[in-house]
Amino acid sequence: MPSLKVNRVDVYTPGEKDLLNSWVRKIISNGNVEPDSRIRYWVHIRDVERAENELHAHNEYGEYTICGRRAWSQQMVISEIRLLWNRYSASIEGTHTAETLGEIPSPAASSVNGRAERPDLAPLHEALLRCGSDGWRPLTSIRVGIMECIAFAETTF
Repeated sequence: MPSLKVNRVDVYTPGEKDLLNSWVRKIISNGNVEPDSRIRYWVHIRDVERAENELHAHNEYGEYTICGRRAWSQQMVISEIRLLWNRYSASIEGTHTAETLGEIPSPAASSVNGRAERPDLAPLHEALLRCGSDGWRPLTSIRVGIMECIAFAETTF
């Protein structure tokens, strides 16, 4: 009988003990994040589960790799975590400044130097198109995902 296998790459889940959440917890506790030069293709678990459910519902079988579409350096993600944590903290403490409220572009507006090879998403995209969807299009922005990670981490401190 045919089966479905989805290999998850760079998936993060708010509140779990994955790498992105460990960075969030270290920043919240004023710890240091160990430098990492690896390029990652972060994707929220919600998007992964949505795609997997779609494949199951339409009896798509085979082996697929799933990850985000955009390359992220650690520096980009750490900057975003710090920005969002500072905004959140300023809101709680009532200490907003022009800097914490200013328009700071998302790191999604930047590109990564030394881009790592992304896993091949074409088979997954094609399978999702066969299911009648728009293909592989993660809907959860990194900014929203990081805020969810901060919310979970903040409640555990």
